[in-house]
Amino acid sequence: MAIRDLINVLPEPLRQRALTHPSVADPYDSNGRLEFLGDSVLNSRVAEMVFHSYPELLEGDLTRIRAHLVRKSFLATVGRSEGLEEDIESSVINDSVIADTVEAIIGAAYLIDKDLVYKTVDQIFNPAEVDTDELRDWKTLLQETLQAEGLRPTYRVKAKQGPPHRPHFISAVAVDSREVGSGEGGSIKESEQSAARAALEILGVRPVPRSAVEVHVGA
Repeated sequence: MAIRDLINVLPEPLRQRALTHPSVADPYDSNGRLEFLGDSVLNSRVAEMVFHSYPELLEGDLTRIRAHLVRKSFLATVGRSEGLEEDIESSVINDSVIADTVEAIIGAAYLIDKDLVYKTVDQIFNPAEVDTDELRDWKTLLQETLQAEGLRPTYRVKAKQGPPHRPHFISAVAVDSREVGSGEGGSIKESEQSAARAALEILGVRPVPRSAVEVHVGA
C-alpha cells in the first residue's frame, strides 16, 4: 500500500483539490479542508493502533508514540519517497507542504474508500517499528524517582562538539553533587535525556541497553 494508491481512487475534481496548496488557489478549491480531515483520520487511526499495540503503556508514552508516527518530517519523507512533489501545485515545495498534502490525500480518499485508507495507514504508520525506549521521557522518570527520596537531579553540559550546523552535546546529570551518568545527543535536550537514562540504569530503576549512552559514576 502507498499514498499513490489513495490518489488513484480519487475522482476529479477531488484529486486536483487534494494536490493543490492554498497558496495558489481559492481556499475552497485547495486542500486545506481535506488536510484537516486527513489529519483527524490519521491521528485517530494511529492512536487506535498504538493503543492496541502497547497495552502495558500509559497515556503519556502512548501520546509520544503517536506523535512520533505522525510527525510532519515523517509525512514529508513518505511523500518524497513517492515523488509527490512532482504532482503538488504550490507556490513553494518544502517538507511542510508535502506533509500537508499527504494528509489532504488521506482525507480525500477517506471520503471515497475508508477501508483502503485504513489499510494504507496501517501499513505505513506501523507502531511495531517504533523504538519505544527512544521515546521515553527519561528526565521525568528520573525526577519522579528521586523526589520520592527527597532528592533532585541537576544537569550540565560537559562539552559541545562538531560544526555549528550539526552540533553534538555531552551532558552529565548529578544527584546530591555526585555525577551518576552522562549522555550524548544532537541537542542539549537529547543529551540530557540520555544522561537521565544512564542514571536510571545506575540507580537500578530499569535495565536499559547501554548502546546509546555512556554510563559512569564519578565524584
